[in-house]
This record gives sequence, C-alpha cells and structure tokens, in this order.
Amino acid sequence: MTAERVLAARLQHALLPLPQQSLRLAGLTVDVAYRPLQQGLNVGGDWYSAIELPDGSALLVVGDVAGHGLDAVATMAQLRFTAKGMAITGTPLATILARLNTLLWHSADRAYSTATMIMGRYEPSSGILTWVQAGHLPPLLLRDGEARYLPSPRGVLLGATTAPRYDSSAIRLLPGDHLLFFTDGLVEAPGVLLDDGLAHLARTVAGAGDGPRPLDDILDALVDPAARRDDICVLHVSV
Repeated sequence: MTAERVLAARLQHALLPLPQQSLRLAGLTVDVAYRPLQQGLNVGGDWYSAIELPDGSALLVVGDVAGHGLDAVATMAQLRFTAKGMAITGTPLATILARLNTLLWHSADRAYSTATMIMGRYEPSSGILTWVQAGHLPPLLLRDGEARYLPSPRGVLLGATTAPRYDSSAIRLLPGDHLLFFTDGLVEAPGVLLDDGLAHLARTVAGAGDGPRPLDDILDALVDPAARRDDICVLHVSV
C-alpha cells in the first residue's frame, strides 16, 4: 500500500505542472495552487490546465476524478490531455465535455469512471469568458469588493449517463475582476455543510484584499491541515 501511494504521487506530480506558479495568459494573470493530500492512500485525481490556445485565447480547466490511487491518477491524465488536445484543435467546450463523457462511459474500469470538471475559454479581444461545467462547483467572481458565484449552465458529471446535455454560459470580465476555479477539497470539511463551506469561501475572498500573494492568503485562511480529507486545486484568475 505504501508503494502504491508513492508511485501514484510520483505519477501525479509528473503529469501536472508545478504545484504553485503564476502565469500570464492572454492578458490574464493566473495563479495556480495545487496542494495534494499527503497522508495515507489519498493521492487523488484533481487536475488543472492553464494554457494559451493557438488563436490567442486562454483555456482554464479544473477537474476532479472520483476515487484515489493509481486508477484515479490514470483517469485524470486521460481527461486532462484529451481535453487539452481537443481545445487546441478548436473543438467547442460543450462538445469537449460530451466527448469526454463518452470516453469515460466506455472506459474499461467503471470503478474510476466519473469525474467533475469546469472549463473556460477567455477571449482577450472581447473580454468574454465562455465556460461549461460537468457536475462541478461554480466559479467565484470577485468584482468591486463583492464575491458571488456565477449561475451554472446545465451539465451532469462525466461518466454518469449515456445521453448528457452540456450548455455554456458567458460573462464579460472587467479590469479588476478576480475569478476563482476550484475543486471541492477547498470548501468541504467534516461536519460542515457544503453551502456553509461555499459561503465561507465567498466571505474569505471578499475580505482578502490586494496583497502580493492573494491566493496564499485565501488558502491559509480556509484550509485546516488537520481537518483536510482531499486534494485542493485552485486557479485564481485576475484581469
């Protein structure tokens, strides 16, 4: 069991970029934080992508595969690189989710074949972010000191049904806006209702201020290392 945990952790770290970094993409600043859970056999399938596409737009993705261990890491890699490849070739976001759903539904191992995912494409010329989701928590927008969650377009988790429907939503981002994409490990804790965790995150983000490392401040305020039960993956996008 220890050997499997070590191998899964090495694969996970090899497949993902650096665990924390700051990127400039299409006029956006994207701060990335990835904090894996280091205890027991809890190496999971959280992942992210933040890349500039050939047309100059930015692709932002956060996802979470059900389960832990080697199978979850393998499924994470399959989803991450397949989604990235389709986005680079210009496939619409909703179509990408539909095809990933088909991929998971027909996977050989059904034990690790569901996942949540959120994916956005930002066009710098218009400032419009188009986004889709598959059973994932919505992004949090901070504008003029007020934090609110964006209304989610329709989208069931990947691998749950053979006939899903994925819609898209769009929002024009303004200078000074901040947007947070995250996995559920950021807001879930034992004995805490999900709605309470989301409300706590919104209050924390609204009160974080404009420090030099806002994402670190948010994570330090929210995350209790002793109470953690899952990996945490966050993209902090600022215009």
